[in-house]
Amino acid sequence: ELNGKGATRPYPVGGTFHVPHGLSNALVLPHVLRFNAADPATGAHALYAALAPYVFPDIGTEGTQKTCAAFIDRLAALSEKLGLQTKLREVGIGEEHLEKLAADAMLQQRLLVNNPREVTQADALAIYRQAW
Repeated sequence: ELNGKGATRPYPVGGTFHVPHGLSNALVLPHVLRFNAADPATGAHALYAALAPYVFPDIGTEGTQKTCAAFIDRLAALSEKLGLQTKLREVGIGEEHLEKLAADAMLQQRLLVNNPREVTQADALAIYRQAW
């Protein structure tokens, strides 16, 4: 993320705690997807349900809400199945760091404007708490 001065702004989890980018995504992604899917007005649940059978061909299509929930659950379980850490605390992030992570997340405007649901700092903190 550019900081307006031509320099890049590090992503909160990776930049501060030196967690590899892919792992930091895996730690937070299920919680972000659940947050997005919880607001039907975004249409995110339908998009995730449509994506589900391409990622997990055996997932079935039992209705948009159920398929979306199953998709997110399967993504979350995939990290554990692969032997990855599944909680922020498992990569050395203390609960006392969550508020700073949430504040830093609000600086990632390139990502925030592309998210299907508006994210406030309180939302970001709630997401990090769920991932912790």
